[in-house]
Amino acid sequence: MLRYIFTSLVILGITTLISAQNYTEEGRYSQSSQNQKQQEGTPKKKKEKLPYPNKKRGTAIGIDVSRFLVPVLDNDRYAFEANIKTNFKKRMFFVGSLGFENVSFDDKSYEYKSDGIYARVGFDYDIFIVDEPNNNDNILFGLRYGFAVQDHGSDKITVEDPYWGDYTTSINSYAVNSHWLELVAGLRTELFNNFFLSFYARLKTKIASNNAEVMEPYRIPGFGRGSRTVSLGFSYIAEYQIPWGNKRLKNKSQSN
Repeated sequence: MLRYIFTSLVILGITTLISAQNYTEEGRYSQSSQNQKQQEGTPKKKKEKLPYPNKKRGTAIGIDVSRFLVPVLDNDRYAFEANIKTNFKKRMFFVGSLGFENVSFDDKSYEYKSDGIYARVGFDYDIFIVDEPNNNDNILFGLRYGFAVQDHGSDKITVEDPYWGDYTTSINSYAVNSHWLELVAGLRTELFNNFFLSFYARLKTKIASNNAEVMEPYRIPGFGRGSRTVSLGFSYIAEYQIPWGNKRLKNKSQSN
């Protein structure tokens, strides 16, 4: 009797488990089918592109204030740089720079002098599209072409030789032209009305230099060490922006 009861309970349990499993699988299938139908019937929403905010436009004229620190860090060098930046589209800027750099030093075995000017031209693209009241800040990426002309030479070059004796020679000053490309990334913020401060990091790659085989420049104006093909530089630019083309911005502020 107990055997039949036990057998009946086992059969009943197995049947219940099988039925429950089938019900669960059917439920999963029906639920997945329902979800699939809902997904197929519901159109996917397209991601909306954020519009570029109405920022101040104009032409900014400034100077690289970091150039004034050059004589403090290296008393053999003097440099100055002026910059111009102007909108030619809402988020595109034409950028130009003009500067000079002089180097002069005299150590035990080597005298060197270099006077040169340099120029950069290129563009910046603003990726900062946060629309906030009075937001005229920028996060900039850009490209530059750089060109430098310098006269350099050495009045005394001494080659020390304890056996044959020291040998002294000189190289008359002559012109050297250098070319390079720059990838730049920068942050620009409006401190006061139409007064901006910018920080730039510059990755420079020299692409050509003529007449350098006679004597390699100690420094290339605007680029860096003459012995390097790749150079890293930084700039801190203070600038005043002359506003133009801001009628839409004024109309929007008046309507608000």
